[in-house]
Amino acid sequence: MPSSTQLPTRRRFVTSAIALLGGTALAGCGGSGSASGSSREAPNADPPDDALVDPPHVSLRNAALEPIVWSGTPTETPDTEESGEPAIDSWAHHVVASDEAAAELTFADVDGVDEAREFLAETDFDAATVYVERQLVGECYRHELCWVRWTDSKIETDYARILRDADVACEADARAVVTKLIRLPVTLEPGQISSYGSSSGGGPCRRPGGDGESMEVDAS
Repeated sequence: MPSSTQLPTRRRFVTSAIALLGGTALAGCGGSGSASGSSREAPNADPPDDALVDPPHVSLRNAALEPIVWSGTPTETPDTEESGEPAIDSWAHHVVASDEAAAELTFADVDGVDEAREFLAETDFDAATVYVERQLVGECYRHELCWVRWTDSKIETDYARILRDADVACEADARAVVTKLIRLPVTLEPGQISSYGSSSGGGPCRRPGGDGESMEVDAS
């Protein structure tokens, strides 16, 4: 359990803004497009009418600032600077639209990988697409997926930022890598998606009449 001296630091951290860092796509994701992210301290608003609330998803978390999921062989080292250190200070995304693309994904050795692989194996890519999104979050927070919406050319997500239980040891200034695998009930063409967006706000998610199935592997 954290010492009593840690708790005020965590509470101060609650009031600070956490910006989503926008930028690159996961290794192996071709093409280019626009991306935007925002963070807000106000409570989460009601989801848009065209959003899918609490979609089926798997969440993976890594306390080390290293990629969890990438497209390529296990011997590759994605997101690495010339110094050899992980360059993972960015929000990243990847669209998986076939069994072949799913088979090309490589996973780091973190809790929940077996469930993530099962989630991909159970996806019918003739009727669905898996959106993989990576973000950095404060170590003292979990990142709850509220909703996702899409068009043929854009994918957008929204999250709730919720303080983790008081008995979870964490550092106020530390960050963790969180990756979500989100199943969308639509077949999308990765090459046609040119825009991505994501936002987060003070929790909890608002889900009026929301119905969904989630497969949370980690309190991320």
